[in-house]
Amino acid sequence: MRLLSTVGTVQGRLFLICVLVYSAFFTTNVVREHYPAFSLIDHGNFRVDEYLGFHSDIFQHSDGHSYIDSNVLTSVFAAVPLLVFDPVLDALERHSKAKLREQGGQADTTYDTKYKNRREMFRKVKLAGKDLRFGAATAITSVFLTAPIAALCVVLLYGFLRGRAVPEPRAVALSLLFAFGSPIFYRAAHLNQNLLLMAATFGAFLLLYQAPGVPYDPSVKCRAWAGVLLGLTFAFDYSGAVPAGVVGAYYVVSRIREAGFMRGVKGSIPLVLGTVPGVAFLLWSQWAEFGNPFTPAQFVMKAAHYTNEGVRGMAAPSLEIFTKNLVSPGWGVYTFAPVLLVGLVPMIGKPDAQLVVPHRERWLFIVLIALFLVFCAMNRYSLMQFNTGCRYLVVLVPFMFLQACDTLAHVSPRALRIITVLAVLHSLVMCMTREVNNSERTLRERAEAAGVHEYQLPDYWSVILTQTPIPVGYRRIADEGIQLPWLTVLSQTSKSTRLKGPVLPSLILLFVFGICVAIWQLGARYEVRGKQ
Repeated sequence: MRLLSTVGTVQGRLFLICVLVYSAFFTTNVVREHYPAFSLIDHGNFRVDEYLGFHSDIFQHSDGHSYIDSNVLTSVFAAVPLLVFDPVLDALERHSKAKLREQGGQADTTYDTKYKNRREMFRKVKLAGKDLRFGAATAITSVFLTAPIAALCVVLLYGFLRGRAVPEPRAVALSLLFAFGSPIFYRAAHLNQNLLLMAATFGAFLLLYQAPGVPYDPSVKCRAWAGVLLGLTFAFDYSGAVPAGVVGAYYVVSRIREAGFMRGVKGSIPLVLGTVPGVAFLLWSQWAEFGNPFTPAQFVMKAAHYTNEGVRGMAAPSLEIFTKNLVSPGWGVYTFAPVLLVGLVPMIGKPDAQLVVPHRERWLFIVLIALFLVFCAMNRYSLMQFNTGCRYLVVLVPFMFLQACDTLAHVSPRALRIITVLAVLHSLVMCMTREVNNSERTLRERAEAAGVHEYQLPDYWSVILTQTPIPVGYRRIADEGIQLPWLTVLSQTSKSTRLKGPVLPSLILLFVFGICVAIWQLGARYEVRGKQ
């Protein structure tokens, strides 16, 4: 009955469908945030000594212990589902190590991939007897953490659309477009702090949002919980300071305009107090790791790409990085989701009643997007997104998509269907192949060696149009057929011919699609019956 009551609402059906599809596309990427989660469960701390050498973002500190070069709050969230399944993970590791002993420590470490770092990583993990444990851990954190969080964001976006009087069928269609035609789909596949940062920022905005036409005065409860989420954004990643500051200022400025300066400042107290847990955790974790609460990992980590620029990789805004974050062939937000370009259509002169995003909130979105783009343009590490795809700007995607909804909510059904098919198809190719942009990195390195800008290389456009992730991804799908990332890795590390080819992934996706259709139809019938 509880399941029926869940699917008996549009929100419940959207959530379940998104979780199922996102889970089907999970990747076996063991990212840096996994390692402190493992250590937290096994040793009760964030030291990752036993994993030194497993990941380039793990470094040995002056105290002799090893840590990751990033904030660890994401690892704490990941530790929850991993702890629940820890007995299963332990059993898998025992099985791997027993098999390794039977083979005299000479396990087959074949990994049929063009990426040498992936081959080396698999070899280390296999010889350590952790291959099954790591693979299962990636599935657990994807299915029970990132997929539900991404699905929750879809539900929240649907609620905002309905609150702005978008008809239910159109709100559902736009929510599904957001779910599967934006970079949310891509980032939901594996553990990453950017997705959690996005969810916390979007959630905080929705708690502080009030529709125009009523006095702007969010409840104390809403302000306090919004503060908690804004504190978490800062603890997830230092870049969260920008959206936290902008969304917090949105409340203060809106309230001051409504009720005066003193009431606005006084009303912000619950919001500020709510940030304390997140900020306190960040300071405590840095003290526990590096002996100083005000020492970020970036200031003690080993030298890496771009740490020599500015202050540990942070320098004056770069027009090159600003542009690439938007349209780079390997990680640009508009490259991954061209549908977001619709949000650039101006809405000047239209009354709030005709807009999905009212004018007050539209200005908030513009300021948030502009400031975050400038901040990311200061971050030289943005240039390392060639191996991660669209990442840093994911926090902006809900806001950019809502801006696009002001146009998409009013286009004809046929036009929306065409837009949706094209956007989802493009997103599927990205999510199936997950190609990394080594070609663009190589161009940059060649240009730096030659002392010119990469655009000046004679074969620049040839490489961009033929060897970067989008053209390579489409060619792979055309040549190899439908794929699932985790199944691709299994086929590349196994001798079984049953895992190879497009038949098995096609059958799996057909099964998932059938379940999604059944959930929607069953839930719709139950909803109608409940209203009678």
